[in-house]
Amino acid sequence: MKMRHRNLDEEEEDGSDWNEREFNGFFLIFTSLLAVVFVLGKFLHDRPRLQSALPEAGLTVIVGVAASAIIWLVAPHLYDADLVVNDPKYGSDIRDIANGLLSFSPTFFFGILIPPIIFNSGYHINKRLFFRHIKPILLYSTAGAFINIIVMAVLLNALVKADLTGEFKPHFSELLVFGSLIASTDPVAILAVFQKKRVDPQLFYLVFGESVLNDGVCLVLFDAFSMIVGGEGNFNGPVDAAWSLLTDFLISFTGSMCLGVASGLGVALLLKFVDMRQCRLLETSFYVLVMYLPFFAAETIKLSGIVTILFTGISAQHYAARNLSMGAQDDTDVFFRIISHIAEVAIFLELGLTVFGLGLTSFEDFCIEFFLWSLLVCLVGRACSIYPMTFLFNLSCNHTKGNQNMMDELDAEGSLAYTTLNDQTAESSDMSISYNKAHMLWFSGLRGAVSYACAKNFPDDYGNHFYFVNITMLIVLVTVFVMGGLNEPFLNFLRIETGVDEKEYMGKYKEPDNLFRILDRGYIRPRVIRDYKKHKSTYNTEQIKRRLSESISGLMKSDSVEVTLDEHRQLLNILAANSLGYRQASIYDYGAEDSIDI
Repeated sequence: MKMRHRNLDEEEEDGSDWNEREFNGFFLIFTSLLAVVFVLGKFLHDRPRLQSALPEAGLTVIVGVAASAIIWLVAPHLYDADLVVNDPKYGSDIRDIANGLLSFSPTFFFGILIPPIIFNSGYHINKRLFFRHIKPILLYSTAGAFINIIVMAVLLNALVKADLTGEFKPHFSELLVFGSLIASTDPVAILAVFQKKRVDPQLFYLVFGESVLNDGVCLVLFDAFSMIVGGEGNFNGPVDAAWSLLTDFLISFTGSMCLGVASGLGVALLLKFVDMRQCRLLETSFYVLVMYLPFFAAETIKLSGIVTILFTGISAQHYAARNLSMGAQDDTDVFFRIISHIAEVAIFLELGLTVFGLGLTSFEDFCIEFFLWSLLVCLVGRACSIYPMTFLFNLSCNHTKGNQNMMDELDAEGSLAYTTLNDQTAESSDMSISYNKAHMLWFSGLRGAVSYACAKNFPDDYGNHFYFVNITMLIVLVTVFVMGGLNEPFLNFLRIETGVDEKEYMGKYKEPDNLFRILDRGYIRPRVIRDYKKHKSTYNTEQIKRRLSESISGLMKSDSVEVTLDEHRQLLNILAANSLGYRQASIYDYGAEDSIDI
């Protein structure tokens, strides 16, 4: 039996036609598998050596694959269970539940699971470090992604023309679509190791920022190239197609960023003028909706939901969170993290469950030659996107330093300018990217669920849809297990600096004033943050000191030590944040796990 016909690839599997028993059965099995993953995750966390070889994402996929194999083997024998059970619909319900578990819904993935992950990434990001390295991040995620796609498409097309891909002969336009989906990166396993090892923050934010923006860019290009395959573009030659592609991309990318920032500002203004602090439940419930509303708004007007929700998270934390009560800030901070983590685990579990629903066991719609060449070309294309961009960025840094060094010859009348420029030179000493870090960036290009979800939407005009779905799945599995498992040894081999204290790192570099900071502090914040001029900090320092003193005395008297101690730590974090000009410390910040006791 063809597995393709056993799942619902040719029908819309959104659960709309499921009865109550099918719905309950599906979620009973899926949530049980989630619970298994969380328990095994604790087991993995307690064994660092095993964790260095098997990332948590890989463990989740293994659980999914094992469950997929069991369902694939057992479910067909239950299809005729209505002969035993006095219920003619029993076998049909079992079939629908099995099909639902063995399939992967791109609609559910992009609409439900992706928004909280991307929003949480933006919400908990260290804005100073992210925007400090925004230039190389944009280089890698835009120009680098485009180079990656073109290189992969051209090389694969050359291999097809040379008759090195067996009987599989995809069209060049299909290879462009394939390049755009496989260029999308998902370095969850890599970032988990970076966070545990506390690597150089520059490398962490380069990998993190490039991966998030890269997903948005690749999705825009995937849609554009898919139109070419489907013949919907109506372009007058390649020049017209390239120009249309460029303008659509710029409009989508910049429009998405603007919509994301505007969403954060809009929520901040609403919370400023509609004071919900006395209704904590309503306040928290309303604020949680910010995870989804801008995403769907962007998708409705054909913008990038991923880019929009990323900048919504950044701007919401920067502006809107300051208009929340302290309790709501703590509640939403934890809630966003929990939902994001559950969504990440669910995605990798879904990937594993899909394996035995693809027909790979019979090698139907699969070409081993094209798969192996694609795997190699992925590495080559990634290299062509990372190393030239690194060279160009370092060249621009050296050019800037050279211009500044020319000021050394100024006379006494230019001493002020000389001092200022010297300060700028010192401030930019961490900007250039070493080639060891570039090697790590290249190695961090794991493929993930975004690639696979795009493959499920691959245009089938030439009848090659299932070939690309199966090949993409295997590439995702290989990169997650092989590159994810070798990440820590490769990090040690390159002698990348680890054990870096992020606060000390940030303390070395003053944040220079620029036009945005001037506008932000002098114009935007006073107008969107409640009582900004009167209370420039979210919390009143004297009040915190008083509550801190009370918590210490209460610790000596109260039997409820855990609660009092938790409050005590919280107040210490807030007080430190106010005194240093930083926001409240969070256990979910990069590198925070080892510095905060739970």
